[in-house]
Amino acid sequence: MRVLVADQEAEHRASLVSYIQTLGVTVQEALAERDVLEQCRGKCPELIFIDNELSGVSGIEVVRQIRQLGGHAVWAPIVLMDKSFDEQRMKQAIEAGIDDLLVKPIPQVRALAKVKSAERMQNLKDEVFSLAHNLVVANRALESIATQDVLTGVGNSNSFDDALEHDWFEAKRNNTPLVLIVANLDFFQAYNQAYGASKGDDAIKRVAEALKSTLPKGDSSLARIAGETFAILLPKTTAEEGMKMAESFKNAVEALQIPHINSGCSDHLTASFGVSSAEPGHFTSPWDLKESADFAVYQAKHHGRNRTFLVPAAEQSSVKQG
Repeated sequence: MRVLVADQEAEHRASLVSYIQTLGVTVQEALAERDVLEQCRGKCPELIFIDNELSGVSGIEVVRQIRQLGGHAVWAPIVLMDKSFDEQRMKQAIEAGIDDLLVKPIPQVRALAKVKSAERMQNLKDEVFSLAHNLVVANRALESIATQDVLTGVGNSNSFDDALEHDWFEAKRNNTPLVLIVANLDFFQAYNQAYGASKGDDAIKRVAEALKSTLPKGDSSLARIAGETFAILLPKTTAEEGMKMAESFKNAVEALQIPHINSGCSDHLTASFGVSSAEPGHFTSPWDLKESADFAVYQAKHHGRNRTFLVPAAEQSSVKQG
C-alpha cells in the first residue's frame, strides 16, 4: 500500500511521514500541486493526505483535479488537512471530493485510523476485483462448454447453428458464395458393435482432428453436429472449390487407416460427404442450405458411400420440394 503526504509545513510533514512509515507502508511526499497530480496519474496512491494550501494553490482545488484524473484517482481516500475549518470551507471540500478533514497537527491515533481504514478498503477492492476476474473466467468457460463439443474440442451443434446463420447472411449481404459440407462416417454403428463405444469415441476424435487439420485457414469452421456427423462451413467458396475441399476431407479420413472389419465399402473407416452451395442469385435460406447438404450426404451413401456428392445452389429448391 502507498500513502501520499502533500504538506508544505516541513515539520508536520516529517512527523506524519515518519509515523506512517512505522506502520509498514510506503510513503511518498509532495510539496506542490504538480507533484501531487504527477503521482496520482496512472496508479494513484491508496491514501492521500493533502494540505489545504500547496505553494499558493488551494488544496480543495488540487483534490478536484485529482478526482478528474479518473481511474484509481476516483476512489482513492483523500484527507484534507488544515489548522482549522469553517463550515463554508468544509462544504467546498466535500463537493470537491474529499473523504475526511483533519485538524493539524494530526494525532498519531487519527493517522493510524486513516491508514487502517484505507488498508481495509484496498483489501476489499482486491477481493472484489479477484471475484470479478474469477466470474469472467467462469463465464468464458461456460461459453466454451455451450459452444464446444466435449469429445472432440471442435464446435458443437449450437455453435454450428449460429455460424450457419451468420455466414449465410454475410454471404448474402456481400454477394459472395458459401459452401456447407456435411460428413457422416460410414457404417459407424457396425464399427461400435465390432470395436466398442470407447474405440468409437477414439475414432471420432481422430476424424475430428483430421478434418480440423485439413480445414483451410480463414473464416472456415468445423462442428460436430451429431454422433458421427460433422459440418464444415466454407465462406467465399464456390461449389467447385467446395467439391475439391470435400475430396480433401474424404482423403484425410481415409489416410487415418482406422481398421473397420464390418464396413460394407472398405477395410478401414471412411466417410461420405454432402456438399451444398449458396451462390449469388441463388440464396434461399440457411436451413435450405443445411437440408440440401443432408440430402447430398444421403445421395453419397446411396451411391456407394466413401464419396462426395454436390447439390448445386440452383437445385436446392427442388431438394426441399422433393
